[in-house]
Amino acid sequence: MIDTRSALQLIERIYEAVIEPDSWNAFIQDVSDLLGGPAIQMSLRLPDAVPDLDTFRSVGLDETYQPAFIKHVIEGLPWGSLGNETYEARFGSAKDVLPDRPVEETAFYRDFMEPQGLAADWPIIHMIAQEAGMPLSGIVIYRRNGGREFEVDDLALLDSLVPHLSRAYALHAQLCRTRHEREALAEVTDRLPIGVIMLDASGRILHTNRSASQILRAEDGLTLDRGRPAAVDSFENRDLQEKINRAVKDPTRRADPGGEVMIISRESGRRALSVMVGPLLVVRPEHVTDEARAILFIADTEGHQIDKTQNLETLYQLTHAEAELVRLISEGRSLEQVANERGVTINTVRSQLKQVFSKTDTNRQGELVHLVLSGVAAIRQVEDA
Repeated sequence: MIDTRSALQLIERIYEAVIEPDSWNAFIQDVSDLLGGPAIQMSLRLPDAVPDLDTFRSVGLDETYQPAFIKHVIEGLPWGSLGNETYEARFGSAKDVLPDRPVEETAFYRDFMEPQGLAADWPIIHMIAQEAGMPLSGIVIYRRNGGREFEVDDLALLDSLVPHLSRAYALHAQLCRTRHEREALAEVTDRLPIGVIMLDASGRILHTNRSASQILRAEDGLTLDRGRPAAVDSFENRDLQEKINRAVKDPTRRADPGGEVMIISRESGRRALSVMVGPLLVVRPEHVTDEARAILFIADTEGHQIDKTQNLETLYQLTHAEAELVRLISEGRSLEQVANERGVTINTVRSQLKQVFSKTDTNRQGELVHLVLSGVAAIRQVEDA
C-alpha cells in the first residue's frame, strides 16, 4: 500500500527542484531514506548535451567512480539494450527481462558497483527522458550489500512519481533553455557600443548592458533616481520622465509606438548623449508590473572605444600605426594629442591620416569616425564585455 503522505512529500520535492535544482539532492535522499538506505544516482542531462559530472546527482555513492559511470553511459550501459518502454512507464529491474544474465558478469558491475559495496543485483531504473535510445535523464537505485530487498510497495510508491518526474524534467529543460537564451542575449547586449536599459511598468530599471552601466556610473548627463534613469538637468529630466511614462504604457494607446528621441547635455562639457525611449511591443497582462515594458537606448559618441586595432587593420587594410591613429581619433583625440602620445611629428600624423582617408574612402575626420564607430570594429570583444 502506498504511503500517501510520503508520496506527496516526494512530489512536492520534485516540483521544488524545477526552480531550485539543489532540491534534487534532497529528493533522492528522501527516496533513499524511505527505501531503507540504498544508493541512488540521478542524471539530468539536457538534449544535445554531452554527459559530464555536473549532470549527475547521487546519494551513497563515491564520486571517484563517476568517470567510470560516464564511460559506460557513452559506451552503453548493460540495461541500455532493453526497450525504452521497459523503464519509461515505470521503475523496473533488468532481472525481469534478462534473468539469465547475472549482473556480476558485466564490466559495469566490476568497474562501478562492486568497488562501492553495491549488491550483485540489477538496479531499479526509471528513464525519465531518452534521446535516440540514449538516456538523458533517469534514476538508478542500487541495493547495498546487506541492504533490505525492495518490496512491491516500494515499487508502487516509485511508480506514483513517474508522471511528475516527466513533467518536472520537461519544465527543467525549458527553464535551462530560457536561462541560456537570456544569458546569451545579455552577452550580446554587453558587446554593443550603445547603452541599453530595460524598464518595468513603473519605469524602474530591470537590466542595463555594460555601456549603459558605465554611463550611469559616470553621472555625467544621466544618473539614477530611486531606481529610474534620470537626467541631471532638471528640465531635461522632466522631458525624459514624460517620455518614459508614455513608453511603459500600453503601446496601443500611444501615438508613436516606435519611440521618442531627445538630447541630454553633460556637465563635463563633453558631447551630449543621444537618447531614444520606446515601448516593448510584446503583449503582457496589465496586472504584471515587474516585466520589461520599455527600452531606453543611449548613444555616447565620445565614450566609444575600439578594443582591438587588429580589427581595423583587417577591415580596412591599415598598418598598425594607421589603425592606432584611427582608434585615438575615434576616442576624441586631436591630431596634436595623437602626435604627442605617440611621440611623432604632426606631419607624420597628417601623412598617416591621408593614407587612412584613401584606404577607407572617406574625406573628413567626422566621416571616418562615423564609419568606424558604426561598424563591427566598435563591438566589444568577449573578454572585455
